[in-house]
Amino acid sequence: MKNELTIVGSGLTGPLLSTILSKNSNLKINIFERASDPRKLNQFSGRSINLALSKRGIQALKFAGVYNKKFESLLIPMHGRSIHSIHGDITFQPYGNKKEHFINSVSRLDINKTLMNFAEKMGNVNIHFEMKCKKADLVNRKLYFDKKNININSPIIGADGYRSIISKNISEINGNKLDYVDIEHSYKELTINSKNGEYQMDPNSLHIWPRRDMMMIALPNLDKSFTCTLFMKSNGENSFEEIKNSQNLIQFFEKNFNDSIPLISNLETDFFKNPTGKLTGLRVPTWSYKDRGLVIGDAAHATVPFYGQGMNASFEDCRIFGEKLQNEKQYNWDEIFHKFYINRKKDADAILDLSLDNYRVMRSDVLDKKHIQKQKLAFILNNDFPDYFIPLYTMVSFTSIPYATVLERGKIQDMILDDLLNKKYDKEKVSKIIFKHLTKISTD
Repeated sequence: MKNELTIVGSGLTGPLLSTILSKNSNLKINIFERASDPRKLNQFSGRSINLALSKRGIQALKFAGVYNKKFESLLIPMHGRSIHSIHGDITFQPYGNKKEHFINSVSRLDINKTLMNFAEKMGNVNIHFEMKCKKADLVNRKLYFDKKNININSPIIGADGYRSIISKNISEINGNKLDYVDIEHSYKELTINSKNGEYQMDPNSLHIWPRRDMMMIALPNLDKSFTCTLFMKSNGENSFEEIKNSQNLIQFFEKNFNDSIPLISNLETDFFKNPTGKLTGLRVPTWSYKDRGLVIGDAAHATVPFYGQGMNASFEDCRIFGEKLQNEKQYNWDEIFHKFYINRKKDADAILDLSLDNYRVMRSDVLDKKHIQKQKLAFILNNDFPDYFIPLYTMVSFTSIPYATVLERGKIQDMILDDLLNKKYDKEKVSKIIFKHLTKISTD
């Protein structure tokens, strides 16, 4: 039992975690995955076609030995936001003030297949496909699958997403309720195809059509297309509920996203064929049960996609857990699980709060003069006081500062920006304010 581990879920977190653990230990790892092997089917049934990879995720991939030149070839750098106004004008807002401040668009399918390949190459990782876990019983060490039930004489780690069976069982055992955070907005994916073999828009930007109570975004793909995601209310005025037919759809887009209509050649087909997804966050009160079970990634702390940190936070989980296990001479799983939870829980809660707030920024604030002025001032303060003032987006996406610290410092920095915004910039006076309210901080 000491040298065995069971993981439920082989999406993104499960394979990366197994690669890290098998590399730095002598564990034999079995992964049970509900779906078929995507490498054989060449299709993916996940929620999103592409994702945003930034420093935290890259740091974890490097720790696992996965990040190499071949992996880099899967990435498309995005250096900032291209804001599409309702009148069709486009303005660019950079993510940072340094050339290395960019995030990367990456195919979920490509990264999933890559991580599975790396995991299996370790030699002590076995992925069992088409094994949908319907129920977990950690007390009696049993997992119930569609086709059979299995006695599991090893610790079980749930990496099975925001509807995790393992999270449900741990919460039941501990007498807790899972805290699902539903927002009134949903999403639908659309596609901007290539034209004459080329991108129809700048491929090195994340494109946003902000409309106050809704927005559409577009991320580039390697085949020169863009995956668009429309976010808006599920019900009521300006909602998915209102669009019942092609006429409603065209009228809606002519009013709100007129410049995108020539770009989306299959608008009607995509809109009515593709499912409408629900935006849900998750806070799991307790992540482990004795030495028998732990949840990690989305199974412990699913977030909404507005900071692009869902995958990055999950990968960071894997690195932090791997580092803890690396320092253990023997596996006291109960203690390892509990320490990981205590260390990571506050940061998991913080990234959900940050992501919910950034939805407002993306769909509304980016249109406001004050927000743009504050962003420019934040870059100036960062240039003058690089070890003290770090813009909020920079802290989230381009550093490994703990999310809870980011949230706390972000509030302080926002107050400083409000205070300085309409004043003449005097570096000496500003330094007194900075040093009074902020301490020096490392970005690693």
